[in-house]
Amino acid sequence: MSYSPSLSYFLDRLSGYSTNYFRLEPQNATTASPNQIIRFTLPSNALLNLRSFALHFTATTSSGSPGIARLPPDIASLVERVEVSCGGVQLSAGANYYNVLCAAKRALTDKMVDPVLGHPEMVRTISYVDGAAVSGNETYTGSTSHFCIKQWEGFLGSAEPKIMDSSLVPDIVVSIYLADTSVLANVAGAAIAGTSDTGIDVDGSGSVSYSLSNIHATIECIGLADGTYDNMVSSMIQTKGFLEVPFKQYYSFQDTHAGQMRFSVATQSLDRLWVCHRNAAYNTSSGAVPIKGYKTAGAFVSAAAANNDTTNFDIGKPEFDVGGSLDYTKERLTTTAFDFPEPGGSALTYQFQLNGAYVPQFRATFEEMYQISCNSVNGPTQNKVGLETMKTNMSVQCVRLNLPESEYSRLVSGLNTRSVSLNGFYNISGLSGTPTVNLFAECTSTLMIGAGRQLSIEQ
Repeated sequence: MSYSPSLSYFLDRLSGYSTNYFRLEPQNATTASPNQIIRFTLPSNALLNLRSFALHFTATTSSGSPGIARLPPDIASLVERVEVSCGGVQLSAGANYYNVLCAAKRALTDKMVDPVLGHPEMVRTISYVDGAAVSGNETYTGSTSHFCIKQWEGFLGSAEPKIMDSSLVPDIVVSIYLADTSVLANVAGAAIAGTSDTGIDVDGSGSVSYSLSNIHATIECIGLADGTYDNMVSSMIQTKGFLEVPFKQYYSFQDTHAGQMRFSVATQSLDRLWVCHRNAAYNTSSGAVPIKGYKTAGAFVSAAAANNDTTNFDIGKPEFDVGGSLDYTKERLTTTAFDFPEPGGSALTYQFQLNGAYVPQFRATFEEMYQISCNSVNGPTQNKVGLETMKTNMSVQCVRLNLPESEYSRLVSGLNTRSVSLNGFYNISGLSGTPTVNLFAECTSTLMIGAGRQLSIEQ
């Protein structure tokens, strides 16, 4: 017999609990540049809060004349791949185009980017990071780390339980691969209409680059002076032979789409398929891309006209004159690497084919696919922009293949493709041209931990 918590006076107690934060230095160097790798070894013999792992650094841009560089929205866009290994064994190889996956999830779910340390918007002539004027490249100097990446996809952001006992496994190493220069905006060209003197332009010339300094990481470590936990873990290993730690694994595919795109993945649980359609200039450092519907014309007023205030006022009218509703009362820009326009064509329809089974069972329009995507993600979807903006700059789709919210209950319920070879196709009808498409397969893998630090991975 049990009672409602509202009627219960019982209180559980955990004795000997302590927590603290540790600073981790990189294995190689405290500075890095495009396409380099940053590695950290996590503390051993400790209870690690994996969700608390955070990468700190200062990012600064440079250029060759006449280029002028700007950092992209969301500082996590500088990361191309995240790999986690344990004793030399890859737990999570990490998907290429990690930053594209993050941008696609932001477009559909509007995940919050920390406005203090996450660099959520592109900087114009005055930086909101340090308040300094930015007449040329976006630069930050000094011994302070201005930016922090604290939300991760893959093992660090999805392993359950999130408190992991590192004494059960060999040393855990996190390898962070930096992106190339195409993630930057090169704003040394002709200005976007109506935005003169803002420092944001529509095309670029010359070369741009970036560098990181003051690199380090932090993580929360937990201590328990109670032997109950250790006894419980030992008992589970003796009884079952191993401990199970499920986590999300992503496999990426990129192709020039001509109506049908093929992919294949072998996994114990194929949970979701994510698709984003790329800007034709996605792999070049082109100028800033204005998001459809937001302010362009009139979005800047000079200091002389701003009541003697030296800041820049966003007083212009948004492209969609909607009376201040939704999110269109500001300027919003992105880079070509993270601009996702709907492909060209007429009466476009979309459909996945998995070993002959169609998902959905009909050829869906963009609007129908958006509703399916809303039903496929955990948590709420974005509520700031309208249909035209989604089609123009945020054409992202998601199809769920596992039980709704099964991740919250440690339940593996996705499509098992290990016994049969999965032939998957992403079909677009009515397409004109050959756009570049990125497809991500979201899967659940399981880390099996046995006695004596024995490890195995069930993909």
